[in-house]
Amino acid sequence: MSHSILKGIILNLVFGCKATSNPFIFLILKSWLNILKALFLLVCIAAFFAIIWHRQIYKEDCFGSERFNIQPFGVISEPEIEESSGLSFAQDSLFWTHNDDTDSTLYLISAKGNLKAKWTIPFVNRDWEEICEDKTGNLYVGDFGNNFQLDRDTKIIKLNPKTRKPIGEIRFNYLDQNGRKVDFDCEAMVHWQDSLYLFTKSKTERKSRVYVVSDKPGIYAIKQKQELSLFGLVTSASLRDDGKELVLLTYGKIYFYSISGLNSGRIPEPDFCLSKWNMRQSEAICHWGMDSLLLGNEQRTLFLMTRRK
Repeated sequence: MSHSILKGIILNLVFGCKATSNPFIFLILKSWLNILKALFLLVCIAAFFAIIWHRQIYKEDCFGSERFNIQPFGVISEPEIEESSGLSFAQDSLFWTHNDDTDSTLYLISAKGNLKAKWTIPFVNRDWEEICEDKTGNLYVGDFGNNFQLDRDTKIIKLNPKTRKPIGEIRFNYLDQNGRKVDFDCEAMVHWQDSLYLFTKSKTERKSRVYVVSDKPGIYAIKQKQELSLFGLVTSASLRDDGKELVLLTYGKIYFYSISGLNSGRIPEPDFCLSKWNMRQSEAICHWGMDSLLLGNEQRTLFLMTRRK
């Protein structure tokens, strides 16, 4: 673009279209203005749908904040833990956690966030989103995140932390997926008896699908067990040791369910929920005994939730 044309465009922008009579410059300005108008319209439409989506997810009232004391409890000190995406109770006040991609290391941290041990396992971290354990102490790492709705292998890695050896892979596919990619992301998992229960993260529907897969290494085609209606994207789950309390963590709220084991029937409606606006983007939650939970966010802060007597 020549200097005179550029000067003409600048004069038009500053002083108006009468600053030059060059028709070529006028056409360029008109085209630019049309592009800006189109971009502005697209931004307005996107903002409108974002507001509607936000209201659909967060308009639900929560009654339950009086049941727990919630306080910041620690900060993850290990710089290699850039995005804690799961928590699993180990022993005493120790917990396993992990990053959500590329890093194939499990980290043993205290409830205050101090690093106690590292364990690099021989598996690629494509998108680790959750970790849980069974009653014998085996760990299960969920490599089943699918934020970008890609065709990919989904699996759960079974490990023995006592021997520091892997046990095997639990590979699976969703029977009802049928080539569809949307709404088959998963970030939440718990173990009960001899099975793993998965809770999907739906981006287009106000619900989470529940799937069940065996905890034995192998290849499985799993079917939907139930749909849960809730206002939020499920990012983590925890089941109390006695099997009587299920907790689902979402970006906006924490849902509490009273159950009698997960294999005894359908999961009922939640008893109550908690709003968690001051906890930012939280993607990890874990029971700590009968009356407490530890929650972590991607900003490395750990929160302690203690049930009020």
